[in-house]
Amino acid sequence: MPQDAQALQLQLLDHVNHIRPDRTPEDILYELLLKSGFPLTTPVETLTMEGKTVYSVAGGALLICLDRALTMELIRAMAEVKPERVVCLDEGFAGNDQLKANAVQIFKTKGINKFQTV
Repeated sequence: MPQDAQALQLQLLDHVNHIRPDRTPEDILYELLLKSGFPLTTPVETLTMEGKTVYSVAGGALLICLDRALTMELIRAMAEVKPERVVCLDEGFAGNDQLKANAVQIFKTKGINKFQTV
C-alpha cells in the first residue's frame, strides 16, 4: 500500500506543472490550437501587449498568452480586444488567486465568458 500512495503522489506532482520544460511557446500554442478545434492553417498573429507576447488566433477570436508573469494591465489589455475566448498559462498567475479572480471578472464584464488556464 505505501508504494501505491507514493505512486499516486508522484502522479499528482506530475500534474501540478504538466507542461514539459523543453516545450517552446510555439509547441504549446499549436497544441492549444488543435485541442481548441482550430486547424493548423488558422491564421495566428503575434501581438505585444503590455510588453508581453499574446497570440491572436482567427482574427482575434481567441487570445493565447503563454507568459509566466501575468499582470493586471495585461489582463485589461486582452479584455479590451474582446475575443470570444482567452487562454493563459496557470503558472502565469504565480499562485496569485486574487489576480486570477480579477481576470475572470474583467473578462466577464467585457462579455468574454470562455477564459481558461492550462
